[in-house]
Amino acid sequence: MGKTTSYDFIIVGAGTAGCVLANRLTADPGIRVLLIEAGGHDRHLMVSMPAACPLAARDKRFDWGYVTEPEPHLNGRQILEHRGRLLGGSSSVNGMVANRGNPRDYDQWASEGLDNWSYDHCLPYFRRMETFEHGGNPWRGGSGPQHIEMCPATHPYDQAFLRAGAQAGYHICEDHNGAHHEGFHVAQSFTHHGRRWSAASGFLEPAIRRPTLTVKTGALAHRVVFDGRRAVGIDVDIDGQIERFEADHEVLVCGGAINSPQLLLLSGVGDPGELAEHGIPVVADVPQVGRNLEDHMIVEVSYGEKQPLSLSHKLKGLGRYRLGLEWLLLKTGVGTSILTETGCFFTSSDHVDYCDIQHEFYAMTAFMGAEEANVAAGFMFSMGIMRPESRGRVWLKSADPHVHPAVLFNYLDASSDREVMTNALKRTREMAAQPAFDPYRGEEMSPGIDVQSDDEILTWLREAGDTEYHPCSTCRMGTGDDSVTDATGKVHETEGLRVIDASIMPHNVTANLNAPVMMIAEKLADVVIGQAPLPPSQAPVHRPGL
Repeated sequence: MGKTTSYDFIIVGAGTAGCVLANRLTADPGIRVLLIEAGGHDRHLMVSMPAACPLAARDKRFDWGYVTEPEPHLNGRQILEHRGRLLGGSSSVNGMVANRGNPRDYDQWASEGLDNWSYDHCLPYFRRMETFEHGGNPWRGGSGPQHIEMCPATHPYDQAFLRAGAQAGYHICEDHNGAHHEGFHVAQSFTHHGRRWSAASGFLEPAIRRPTLTVKTGALAHRVVFDGRRAVGIDVDIDGQIERFEADHEVLVCGGAINSPQLLLLSGVGDPGELAEHGIPVVADVPQVGRNLEDHMIVEVSYGEKQPLSLSHKLKGLGRYRLGLEWLLLKTGVGTSILTETGCFFTSSDHVDYCDIQHEFYAMTAFMGAEEANVAAGFMFSMGIMRPESRGRVWLKSADPHVHPAVLFNYLDASSDREVMTNALKRTREMAAQPAFDPYRGEEMSPGIDVQSDDEILTWLREAGDTEYHPCSTCRMGTGDDSVTDATGKVHETEGLRVIDASIMPHNVTANLNAPVMMIAEKLADVVIGQAPLPPSQAPVHRPGL
């Protein structure tokens, strides 16, 4: 055991939540914070260039490289689950799509006993975190650390997508992160002046020179150290040596939906039976650690093209070198694109209260779950279920912190999920059949015109289903026996220990998760330092179905 050093707070994980907390806590010069990250720095062109995100996510230097257990309802296939292992975490390798979610998502959290998590309570923190390209208003922030821009969406396929939405009778949103969420929209991105703007860019870089913040990379957390049931520190592997760091106030676990439950279990917080299997002494009997795993399952609905207009022609061969050079010298061109510049949120059927499906639209085609980045001609709807009923789990394979935990999403276990995705494909085909696509649309490549009956669609879903990389809820907030933390992220049956990341979300939301996690960390930063919460918003928002 190496030397022991003391801090007021220890933050485990320099992903989105960890970067936010490191910034907000050290804004007080009297608070000493240690931020540890298992990965390395984020200074790399592949990380910075938006269009290179498929490469960054697959780079072993930046990725935890998780692979699920055989998924029982996806023909036993194993799913690659990329998670960022560097400063900024997944915000440094993700697709940079900026979505908050539907107000009803957060109102549901409040209805389950988490009163201060309604959308009206969350909106002030969404505003505080951001600088929106078009300025602040009652719904948007104009002076926060996180830059958010509108995508250009000038590609003919993106314009056809938006026209098709109008032709099919859907609402066209000017700002889907504003007063109205549901419908077709131009996407918004975590970018700034042609570069990725991760949580490390927005929150960590301004704080990293503060004398009260210590950042250690290449530091793998082994376990939380307890005195009785009080968390008092962390044991960390740095260059093969175990060092202990003490926390005078709290340990804040921000590892994400896979790493956070793993660390709790390694530390003796979890189901006693599971802990006994690995010889881990029980510190706190919290049986739901690692359970209730949710994720957005996606499938790619793709079409060929009549004209060679797809982005794929610029992303392959000599085109990729021209693209890279233009980005490197000028920060312009396709290199600045997040590649999905339009999208929509819609209902899978008339019986659904509010939007339960997301499309991320691409002016190219690809297989998102492939081990290697890939693009092809055509255009594609990445169709994802937003509020799945299927639940998975994260559990230990070993008491060795270097061994990845087991992950099972259990996609399509719930019959309701199978029905939602089947209906959503039918509505997607209606969108693609609109006149706006007539000049561009080739044959349907996936699933293909031979797939028509519900049974045929389900067979395709089992063959093609994949992850949208939005895992959550493995340490969920709540008031009942199915929760791990309370409404402030405090882990049940412990003291001085919080989890603050996507794992505490009670349920998934109708959005990509980077913005919601940033909001959660902003909100709980105030709780951790004892600052009065921002007053709830009075701005009117559209709550569909009510």
